[in-house]
Amino acid sequence: MVGISAADRNKRLLVLGAGPAQLGVLRAARDRGLFVIALDRDPAAPGFEYADRRAVVSTEDEPAISMLAAAEELDGVIAAGIDWPVAIAARVAARLGLPHPLTPETAALAVSKQRQRDRLAEHGVPQPRWQLVTQAPDDMEAPCVVKPPDRQGQKGLTLVRNRDRLPEAVAEAVSASRTHVALVEELIEGPEVTVNAFSTDGAFNPLTVNDRLTADEPAFGVALAHAWPSEHETEGAVEVAEAAASALGIENGPTYTQVVLSPDGPKVMELAARVGGGHDAE
Repeated sequence: MVGISAADRNKRLLVLGAGPAQLGVLRAARDRGLFVIALDRDPAAPGFEYADRRAVVSTEDEPAISMLAAAEELDGVIAAGIDWPVAIAARVAARLGLPHPLTPETAALAVSKQRQRDRLAEHGVPQPRWQLVTQAPDDMEAPCVVKPPDRQGQKGLTLVRNRDRLPEAVAEAVSASRTHVALVEELIEGPEVTVNAFSTDGAFNPLTVNDRLTADEPAFGVALAHAWPSEHETEGAVEVAEAAASALGIENGPTYTQVVLSPDGPKVMELAARVGGGHDAE
């Protein structure tokens, strides 16, 4: 740990998650000499190896995380490589008076597909047609995609190619949803790319645009690999990703935006912001 200041050694960072997706940030924090508190619901989480203090707590248990954060006198809190807890980290930082790249309001937009869709529509950002429902809508034709608006990954996600399966898919998404609703979106055909960027004081800086290589059905939406550089013209994808970040109010930190290059132009499928905050801790 060459060149680590005494000030860094005294700083305390809470990392939400200690799974494979957090190994990079946990190693970096340890190398920088920070005092690392890591939490995860899995007592055997591999990232605990890099933590000075470990807590077996779910990354979605906000009351427990808040109590732990207050007791540890933190300098920073980070939710890296993870989705829903980003909003928890932002709210915890706000309650403790820690600087954070995202306000709680912006973080809430970033983790909710429904709120994203609403905000993108308000700002005229190209996206699929969609509806929020509790039962199969009469005016949405197949093929379409059904998902819970407040879950990540593939949980409750169904590609519906036959409209007869729509009621079943909606019921599954409603069951998986935290708020017992389903998001039904038109299926946009075309190559998928991801725009990875970092915003600084409102300036959107694209870093890479990757081709998102996905599995065949029935594993719809599962990314097998990200290929760089992209084989496609990506200027339009960068433009809509920047518009999406601006619409959500993301002025600082990393964003990961999935874009489909449709025949009608690039359309934003989803934006994820995976960031932390603190007193120069991350």
